[in-house]
Order: sequence, then structure tokens, then C-alpha cells
Amino acid sequence: MGGDPNVAMRQEYGNRDYDGDGRPAMRDVRQGEPMRMAGDPTVEALDALSAALQEITREQQQLSERIDQLRRSRQSGKSWQEILSNEEPPGTMQMVSQMLARMSKASGTLRKELVDSLRAEGASIPSIARMFGVTHQRVSNLLRRPPD
Repeated sequence: MGGDPNVAMRQEYGNRDYDGDGRPAMRDVRQGEPMRMAGDPTVEALDALSAALQEITREQQQLSERIDQLRRSRQSGKSWQEILSNEEPPGTMQMVSQMLARMSKASGTLRKELVDSLRAEGASIPSIARMFGVTHQRVSNLLRRPPD
């Protein structure tokens, strides 16, 4: 009557293969053993977030230098229009926007993958909402959103 929970999960979550612990698994066809290294979209999203943070760290140094230049220019009596008009591209605000967009995309992808993985492991929507500090409606919306 209870049936195989992995079969139910595969039916509900797109025929992914799940181990008894509810985690997505890849199988080594020679040994039939679970492999969790490659092909885990949540780990890939973690890697992408890490790469984004490394790039933002480099950009942060450039932005700090740019801010110091802006401050010196303003203190020398220049107008904001003059200062910003003479910036080398990308401008200060463009740099900020690019950094925020990079972080937003990477963190959004990770959030979606984590929600999908937690749900596939059997976590309830309210419990995921508590883990993420959001409403259950937000979690439901993430679950409906197609993967990036």
C-alpha cells in the first residue's frame, strides 16, 4: 500500500532518480551506486554564486577606487554633472547596477534550486518558508517558476 516513495517523487518531480533519503541521485551503471558529484543543479547554482561573489570582489575594489575619485572631485568643487559626465565607462552607477544584477541572478538561481531540492526531499512549503525567512506564498511561487 505504501509503495516506493522514490517512484512517487519521480512522478511528481520530473522523473529524477531519488535515493531512499529523498536526494536526487545519479547512478554509476557499473556498480549501481549513487553518485552525487556531477549533475546536481543545486551544487551548480552554489558554484555560480561563488563565481559571482569572486567577480564582485574584484569589481568592489574598482568601485572603491572610483568612489574615492568621485569624493576627491566633489571636494575640489566640481559639480556632480561635471564629475559623472567625465567618468570613464562603465560609470559608477553602471558598475553598481552590474554588481547587483550579477548577485541577484546568482542568488535567485540558487534560491530556486534549493527550494526545488528541499521539496523533492519532502520538506513542506511552510518549513521551507521558515528556512528562507519568506512567506509560504513566496515558496509556492518559486516552485511554479521554471528553472533559469
